[in-house]
Amino acid sequence: MIRRALSVLPTRPIVYLVPLIVIAVLSFYYADLYSRCTAARDFRASLNEALRSNGATSTFRLADATGFDWDRVRIVTGFRPERSGNDCPFGWNWADGEREPLIASGRLTALLFVHKGALVNFLEVRADEVAFADIESSLSAEEAAFSVDSNADGGYSLALRR
Repeated sequence: MIRRALSVLPTRPIVYLVPLIVIAVLSFYYADLYSRCTAARDFRASLNEALRSNGATSTFRLADATGFDWDRVRIVTGFRPERSGNDCPFGWNWADGEREPLIASGRLTALLFVHKGALVNFLEVRADEVAFADIESSLSAEEAAFSVDSNADGGYSLALRR
């Protein structure tokens, strides 16, 4: 019975192993890519929700809206990357065709989070949803505290609290 079962297998097991190895490698790659891309999309949604629930009467601390450790943030308004392609396929981060018009119109803002001198996270937000005003340098987690106002686009304008 075992001999009959083995007789149906090809004489070269590599025929089965190569596709299985390729599938395993691609699965690990896309699982990591999917988690990074959806985390960025979820951050934008949670940031908007935090701003909506916070209201304009109190201070909004950026550190309270992030789920990772960082000690400095650099906020780059009007962000224009050198290449316009999106590293996240299948609309996992940005819906198809959403990011490119934001780049072209200067309505993309990048938040670069650093911990102990190393970049730990890079997130992009729509400037018409979350507009940061007059930020010239990087901010510590304590300095990244903002007053919040609603803007005409239905989003929020954030200005540094002094």
